[in-house]
Amino acid sequence: MFTYDNPFIRFLNKVTDLLLLNILFIVCCLPIFTIGASISALYSVSLYSVRYGDGYVWKNFFAAFKKNFKQATLAWLVMLLALVVLFLDIRFWQQIDMGSIGAMMLGVSYVLLFLWISFETWLFPVIAKMEDTLGVQFKNAAKMMIGYLIPYTLVCAGIKAVLAYISYVNLPMLMVMFMVGFSTEAYVCSFFIYKVFAKHIKEESLGYDDLLYKYEEGEESKEEK
Repeated sequence: MFTYDNPFIRFLNKVTDLLLLNILFIVCCLPIFTIGASISALYSVSLYSVRYGDGYVWKNFFAAFKKNFKQATLAWLVMLLALVVLFLDIRFWQQIDMGSIGAMMLGVSYVLLFLWISFETWLFPVIAKMEDTLGVQFKNAAKMMIGYLIPYTLVCAGIKAVLAYISYVNLPMLMVMFMVGFSTEAYVCSFFIYKVFAKHIKEESLGYDDLLYKYEEGEESKEEK
């Protein structure tokens, strides 16, 4: 007899949640300018799952999407502008034949792109779980990107970069990403991100689903007395 404690049933539940989460993420990304809010909601659900186990994916996703919409959208527009500039820069150096100078500048552009991915890795999870002004959110994301460069930033950004590249050159992989890839990527990265957040976030349970996260800048969490 199958029960919820059965490993196979838990596995099926997790796969179902990831499929649903991936669909919600893609649908909410379609207007383009809502991508930031969708990413923050994706990580809100993923981090919740890592800490508390599976919950109400649909309910939690849209609650986080609505809550962080304004700040995450503004953050995404800034990040999108930077990404467009990087893309144009890369295309420029790819088309210019300047020998070693062109190759060096192209390499610099790719390094900057990886830094963009690394910063994005922290920015939207920070927005999802911390409450502050947008400027402070950017500063906190930068501090975590640099302060936890090895291994957390490199691992998570590396996963994102590798999957993005494979999806770009391989159509079947792109199809997998649209089926369950984005939610699975976020879920895996959330294990690393949560380890960092646990040092900086004081968590108060206000009920089964109602969680409050407070950020204590410059201090690590203290053990409860």
